[in-house]
Amino acid sequence: MIGTVIRHNVIVVERLEAAGTLGAGTARLGTAADGVIVIAYVISVALYLRIMAQYLVGFFDSAGSALWEPVIACVAVAIIVGIGAVRGFAGLDRLDRVSLAAVLVLTTVLGGVLLVHDTTAAASASLRFPPVPSLPPLRALLVLGGLVITVQGFETVRFLGDQFDAPTRVRASRLAQLISSSIYIGFVAVATPTTGLGTKAGADSTLLNITGRIAPWLAIPLVLSAVLSQFSAAIADTAAADGNLRGLNKWFKGLRPFLISGAAAIALAATVPTLTIVAIASRAFAAYYALQAVIAMRTSTGVPRKAGFGFLALLMLAVTVFAEPAN
Repeated sequence: MIGTVIRHNVIVVERLEAAGTLGAGTARLGTAADGVIVIAYVISVALYLRIMAQYLVGFFDSAGSALWEPVIACVAVAIIVGIGAVRGFAGLDRLDRVSLAAVLVLTTVLGGVLLVHDTTAAASASLRFPPVPSLPPLRALLVLGGLVITVQGFETVRFLGDQFDAPTRVRASRLAQLISSSIYIGFVAVATPTTGLGTKAGADSTLLNITGRIAPWLAIPLVLSAVLSQFSAAIADTAAADGNLRGLNKWFKGLRPFLISGAAAIALAATVPTLTIVAIASRAFAAYYALQAVIAMRTSTGVPRKAGFGFLALLMLAVTVFAEPAN
């Protein structure tokens, strides 16, 4: 539904902006949304690199480390900011493409392995599911609200108007949501039975644990893929934060955007637990989506569409205020 908001704004709002007929109030909301998305991108940089660090630490030390994860994440932020400040991000575009291809291939292979495992277990009547958490429905919804960050990314088409026309970006946004939805739903479906198995030490709680037990030969490719994907995602969001900051105000020039966004990401990565960063990032993106929904409501015609966009704005506002981190 939020994708519908973004695609409406690509088609309608950008046309009004080009014609010079976009209302002043709506234009100010757009500027506010651009500021909010900068904050969201900075938070997501810290999140991606904490996840990357978790995979690295988890692979070399199954017990994990409360020290090394933030250290690795902060060093990675510094490297990205340094590269951006000195050489820019153009040279790292190939890394983004290669890592994305690797992630898609690995996800497909791992999903296939899990499907075969589930099918075999079902045939032998040994398939069982993990216990359902005893969460009240409202708490479950609040935790789900704290996971909005996991399905963002389709909104980037709003910032690619100089490279692609509106119909292309609308198709790209819709296709991105369809592909990612199939991956998420399909992977959760085949991975859920496996999370209920575990060992004497307890149920598996991470993808690395599951992979190491079901298909040990995939553990190293999984870690490499996770490192590449999270690092490249952090690069992309650092570049996005830099670009949006420069567009917000002329004061943001030279090294300032890199240094400001990098310092904020390091502060988060060093001090805030990963699951809490997930919820904070989700709130930031939900705030951006709420503003975009208000813009869509103000620029749409017909009561049903206005009511629908207004409902989404309220829903995203509720996520912004009340979302909770998973335990």
